[in-house]
Amino acid sequence: MKSLLLTVGTIFILTASSCGGKDNGSTPEVKIIRFDRDIASYPQLDSSQREEFRNRYSGVLMMTVGPDTITDKAVETYARGKAMTMFGPDIQQRFTTQDSIERVLTDASRVLSELLPSLNRKAIYGGVSTYNQSILMTDTIMLVGLNHYLGADYPAYAYFETYRRGVKTQRHLPYDIIEAMIAGGYPYIEDENASLLNRMLYEGAVTYMVMKSIPDADLAEAMGYTPEQMQWINENEGNIWRHIIEQRYLYSTDRTLADRLCRPAPSSPAIHSDSPGRAGRYIGYRIVTAYMDSHPGYEAAQLLAPGFYNATSSLIDAGYSPK
Repeated sequence: MKSLLLTVGTIFILTASSCGGKDNGSTPEVKIIRFDRDIASYPQLDSSQREEFRNRYSGVLMMTVGPDTITDKAVETYARGKAMTMFGPDIQQRFTTQDSIERVLTDASRVLSELLPSLNRKAIYGGVSTYNQSILMTDTIMLVGLNHYLGADYPAYAYFETYRRGVKTQRHLPYDIIEAMIAGGYPYIEDENASLLNRMLYEGAVTYMVMKSIPDADLAEAMGYTPEQMQWINENEGNIWRHIIEQRYLYSTDRTLADRLCRPAPSSPAIHSDSPGRAGRYIGYRIVTAYMDSHPGYEAAQLLAPGFYNATSSLIDAGYSPK
């Protein structure tokens, strides 16, 4: 969706200096504006301060309170609501500083400005998301729900499956933000005969960009894998590829199959009972990596173009052949 992308969430903001890419060769600085702290103080503001607040945060309030209800009463109700009451204090306690996250995002933003120069930088706000998705986006704003990143041990996450709890950490937050930026700027465009291969190539291209942009990126973290899952899928890459071929999955146009193999999940039973989720995305990443290794002069941005991921020749040209 071009106007509103829902993914996994928190609320952060890029400063104006980072929205336009490089500034006289310097690294654009990413700053996180803590909307969660400011909205918590709303009930204590006087009427003129409240009006100024609503004007300043109108874009964020449209995403949290609602596009047609940014009234004083509605904003105060949100500020005093269950989500703020439940998560606000814990966010304050666990997100005392975001310096390390800002440094990672600043470095990633610098690399992305080189790899994807046309990518639109968004203002990133940090706060409380009342949605299941952790990241919400418009054309100019990214809203990141910090209540989705309070740690795998956070009591409110106890009913989530292990694979979901494992990515609800501050360490994983930059991966979600960068992926949301990339996928939002370069959404998947299916042709009428889109196959599992096409989907894997796109998912692999997104993962490749994430890995290239985040300093010292960890593939297990990017995939949402435990060390044991990462070891299993690395050791069984060849078996997974052969299974995809033998079962005639590769050129299947079944979207349900593509979703099962590429979206976050506890496992990939279509591949093997022990296979972690997103096995299709992992193979896509390995194909894209093979392609770039054999085409060092290829423009990275083209990996996210339909002409690459919707072309059968991309697999052939990659020379991908795992053992």
